[in-house]
Amino acid sequence: MKCQLIQTTKIADKNRAEQEMLAFLRNLPAEYFVYRELKLTAAYRERVKGIEKKKPDFVVVSPETGLLSIEVKDWNLTHNVYEWQDQYRIRVTDRSAGHVREIDNPTAQVEAYLYAFMELVRGLRVFVTSIVAFPRVSRSDLMNRLENIEVLRNPQSRFYLDLDRTLFKEDLDRYVARPEALLVKVVQDHPKFQRSSPQQVERANRRILPSSFRIGDYTERQKNQNRLKMITEQQRRWIFGLHPQQNYLLDVAGSGKTNVLISKAIHAVDMAGDGALPRILLTTYSPNLETNIRRIFQHKIADSPDRARYQEAITIQCVPALMGQIVAAVLGIDDIDQYRSPGESPDAYETRLRQDVEDILRSEPERFRRFDHVFIDEVQDFDNFYLLVVDHLCRSKSFFFVGDIGQKIYERRHDLERLGFVTGKAEVEKSYKMFRTPRYIAELATRFILGDPLARSEFAELGYTESFKYPNKLKNMAEVLHADHPAQEVADRVRAFLDTTYSEADILVITSAERLQQVEDALGAQGVRCVLGEPEHATAVSLVDFMGVKGLEKEIVLVTGIEDLYDRSKPLGMFEDEDTRYQRELLSRRKAYVALTRPLEQLIIYYQDPNNRFVSELLDINHEILNRRQVG
Repeated sequence: MKCQLIQTTKIADKNRAEQEMLAFLRNLPAEYFVYRELKLTAAYRERVKGIEKKKPDFVVVSPETGLLSIEVKDWNLTHNVYEWQDQYRIRVTDRSAGHVREIDNPTAQVEAYLYAFMELVRGLRVFVTSIVAFPRVSRSDLMNRLENIEVLRNPQSRFYLDLDRTLFKEDLDRYVARPEALLVKVVQDHPKFQRSSPQQVERANRRILPSSFRIGDYTERQKNQNRLKMITEQQRRWIFGLHPQQNYLLDVAGSGKTNVLISKAIHAVDMAGDGALPRILLTTYSPNLETNIRRIFQHKIADSPDRARYQEAITIQCVPALMGQIVAAVLGIDDIDQYRSPGESPDAYETRLRQDVEDILRSEPERFRRFDHVFIDEVQDFDNFYLLVVDHLCRSKSFFFVGDIGQKIYERRHDLERLGFVTGKAEVEKSYKMFRTPRYIAELATRFILGDPLARSEFAELGYTESFKYPNKLKNMAEVLHADHPAQEVADRVRAFLDTTYSEADILVITSAERLQQVEDALGAQGVRCVLGEPEHATAVSLVDFMGVKGLEKEIVLVTGIEDLYDRSKPLGMFEDEDTRYQRELLSRRKAYVALTRPLEQLIIYYQDPNNRFVSELLDINHEILNRRQVG
């Protein structure tokens, strides 16, 4: 495995020296981080005032090298004459045309970088080195052709160019198979060098890793147990390498789609540089999902020096909340609750809200176009009206959609083309990798959803052409257990987890709408704090029904009430046509699939009826996985 490369754009073809340096650095071992993108602080920027380039071409971080910055130069010694003016400036004369210009002395640059990086990692006890590299110039050629070579021979030459700490073409050629040996040699020759511990290096990486590269949805427990979490190479291509028309990302549960969506928004802010900030909307269809997106976003930017810029540029709000904002703006009220009628049912409220928003947008179609980009999460559960709303919020037709047909839990339909959304039929490459869920639980979930012919056909129609992959290293299996009193069993098991190393924030309980109150009462009797949905601030067990589970993920997930989901063997809907009954059953299967893909560590399913269609399938699949594990 090679080094971790942090870059959002490829090096331009004309920058051949940087390309050759990158080719050399790519062969560094896995524990090395190579940065072409840096998270810079105000203190760093202050240190490099007066330098034309504000950051070096590469930064390498590892236990063996500490933090090493490399400024790459591509001097053309045949075409130009280079002459030191002083320790800060070099005169460059074009031999043929006679044009004269001045450039920064690279030693002055790396000296500025040295102190800037010391400031950047202050308090982390990581050794910092800063050097110059000439990947396309030999040491001999430089010595032969410099106009005033004598400046490099006097005792103060290190202020002009320290040849002992400069890399040349022959150095890279000699160490091409083991680049780490060259970097270690250069760094450890320093008389004050001190090796960094892996923990110190990890802290340094956390400080300089750009927000768009961070995994932002892991919990406090995971933070304490795992090393630096970064997006995958596939996700980097999704974020940084897509053509603008490649704006419709479908992939499997836990593949990192929401992380990609948020990182793309952060990257759009980064691309603005010092110019005007873009206005970006991150939206989805439910408040629970909105909370999830906000949590991931806050984790990504938590220690970024540009945190205030990201928060100013990026708005996170679900479509129902946006609809409320539209009505409130027109009515001139501060709180959408003032719009609700006393005693009005949720369904009646939503119907009235939809109608009023539709009337407002029809009469004032341009009033609410405030965003330059709109990024939509879980698009498979949007209908045409929700898409119509977000279309009226974007002034540039710049959209990015992510979703997963396997997680479609509403009987909603949309038609992007009829609504004028341009996707260019350029659906991006899928990963098929379920990173979030332990591998055998992920296998249980995917085999369950694909156990339905309609589901398999739907996946195939939408381009899911490969087998799902389970890269999560946790080998935990699901527990599928019979219980005469499942609500009580759930509460007892939650209490047992809380009596160990888990907290309320680590646990999610999923049940049917019919059993919510029963489970809540059982948890309360055990002294367990719980809230319906995702608690944004309070520490409590999350309790949701199958419709409210999207966007949630916890270490421990307990599921009960699968028997209450619709299947075609039930009398309910017996007079509906066969196709409708199959579609309704598929919708229930998706709801169960979403629940099964929520755990980060453990999944416990309690059932009462082993003959239930879904329970029977889960028991059979889990039994087969268990047998395979026992003999394997």
